[in-house]
Formats: sequence, C-alpha cells, structure tokens
Amino acid sequence: RRGVAGNGVAARKAAARAPVRAAFAVRAEAASVAAAKIRIRLKSFEVNHMKAACDKIIEAATSTEASISGPVPLPTKRRIYCVLRSPHVNKDSREHFETRTHHRLIDVHQPTAQTIDALMSLELPAGVEIEVKL
Repeated sequence: RRGVAGNGVAARKAAARAPVRAAFAVRAEAASVAAAKIRIRLKSFEVNHMKAACDKIIEAATSTEASISGPVPLPTKRRIYCVLRSPHVNKDSREHFETRTHHRLIDVHQPTAQTIDALMSLELPAGVEIEVKL
C-alpha cells in the first residue's frame, strides 16, 4: 500500500504542516507591525534625572513628528538593606536602608529615520539606564 494516494501517513503529514505555515505567517505579520514602534524603558534611582531624560526624549521625538505614548510610570522597586548598628554587640539594634528604582516606559509610534537619529544623538543625564527595543 505504499505510495498510494489514499495512504493516511502522507495526508496526515501535509495536514500537520498547514497550521505551521499559517502560524508562521501570523508571526511574520506581527513582527512587521512591531517594527512600527520603538519602546524605550528607563530606570533610575533619582526621579529628577528620570523626568529630565523623559522630557528630552519626548522633545526629540515630537520635533520629528513621531507620535508618543508615555511616559508611563511603572511600579517602583524598593530594595531594603538591614545593617547592624554595632559590629560586635547589640544585635537588636539595627538600621534599615533602602534604594528605590523608578521605571518609565515611552513608546514612539511611526518613527522616521530623523526620529532615530535624534534619539541616538541625545545627551541624557547620568544615572539613567536606557533600554531600547525596536
């Protein structure tokens, strides 16, 4: 019965490949839509530096006529450190210190080549970590 058109193995393999092709087409379409925006994620310990960086990014993007959504404030992460006040005695006496990491998210929709050039040439404050996804 090998090679017969009614054989179920070949028909099942062809049917199994069809959804994979359709799923690949959907992923490729989603990738082309995702390339139409730039997602900028900012992290900083200082709110003032963060605000200055957001203002510069928004000014650079709007000057090249790209649309902006944000800055969206994301949840602030608090890291608390517990330290003994005395190195040898008084274990019950402790101090707590904390660092707060502030996060912001800015989306640049329909960026042009001028938008990307303007964003790359920005002088941002020190202490602001930037993550850019295309």
